[in-house]
Amino acid sequence: MNARENFHAMMSGGRAEWLPLNLPVTPPVADLIEERTGVRNSELAFETDFGFEWVGYNEDPARWKAALAEIGCQLPHNVELGPFCIAHVEPPKGTLGKAYHFRTMLHPLEKITSVAQLEKLPWPDTSDPAHYTVVQHRMRQIHTRGKVAFAGLECTAFEAAWYVRGMDNLFQDLAEGNGIADWLLDYFTERSVNVGRAFARAGVDVIGLGDDVGMQTGMLLSVPMWRKHLKPRLAKVIAAIRDASRGGKVWVHYHSDGDIMPIVPELIEVGVDILNPVQPECMNANELARRHGDQLGLSGMVGTQTTMPFGTPNDVRRRVREIAALHLRREHPARVMIAPTHVLEPDVPFENILALVDEVKSIRFA
Repeated sequence: MNARENFHAMMSGGRAEWLPLNLPVTPPVADLIEERTGVRNSELAFETDFGFEWVGYNEDPARWKAALAEIGCQLPHNVELGPFCIAHVEPPKGTLGKAYHFRTMLHPLEKITSVAQLEKLPWPDTSDPAHYTVVQHRMRQIHTRGKVAFAGLECTAFEAAWYVRGMDNLFQDLAEGNGIADWLLDYFTERSVNVGRAFARAGVDVIGLGDDVGMQTGMLLSVPMWRKHLKPRLAKVIAAIRDASRGGKVWVHYHSDGDIMPIVPELIEVGVDILNPVQPECMNANELARRHGDQLGLSGMVGTQTTMPFGTPNDVRRRVREIAALHLRREHPARVMIAPTHVLEPDVPFENILALVDEVKSIRFA
């Protein structure tokens, strides 16, 4: 089997020949991988199982800056303005060490006071098919390599909305019922519906949704608040993906950091197939597999706050074997994909990266 066949066999309830591996990295770690292997892309350098694709919108930052200024939102001259006016600035030189990719997030819409101001901004029409013309070609390229085509659509609604508005402001909008938060959440939900449909029609294997709604001590917002404002919007996106897949199987991968155990049954209810990253610092993969292993795949589980930066290579190998044991259970073997619980930062020793890859590749089930 190739990686794609192995993944689908496992997700459909069979025994994998090996555990699918994903290795997301930051630019400084990509530098290190290129230095050591001659190949910058971690998928190609280590022959991992997933190929990734996202959608860009080619928006004009100058147009956004002018429109924001017209409604009273001024940005610093050195702003890095991305799609949907998500904005960052580079911290002062010499403050980042090896983490040169770090940025300080701004919230361009933090001072707006009305929905009318939002409506004056140049939000892209995400229903325009022109945004997605190359997606199918890129999916075919990933499949030609025998890999699982993974289409990223994280920051599905909540995160994108608070990135531009500010989290405190967004929560206050919801409490006041002034319409601003609802407008933003609805816009980004519709964006995700349109992108999800395009990915499903292109024949992707996995669509990665997600919004961080957990902290390591529990939910970031109350379960009733999540249930009222975010659950219906997530359900709408997943329903659109299912409808657009035309009977083909698209697996929905949902990312949230932190302890989100209280909402896991409801994530399953709305159609989530795979939960990520299952942080070992605050979520118990064994308990999740026991409770929900028949309905939910588990992805991640190798700690980027603990094992990867601060463990030894043997600690990394031990963690891989603990995860593999979930798939080897006699009854109801769990469907597991191994990955760091977030992108690898430059504090991760290269020897630990090699140990992760080598240990996963050394485990074979057939």
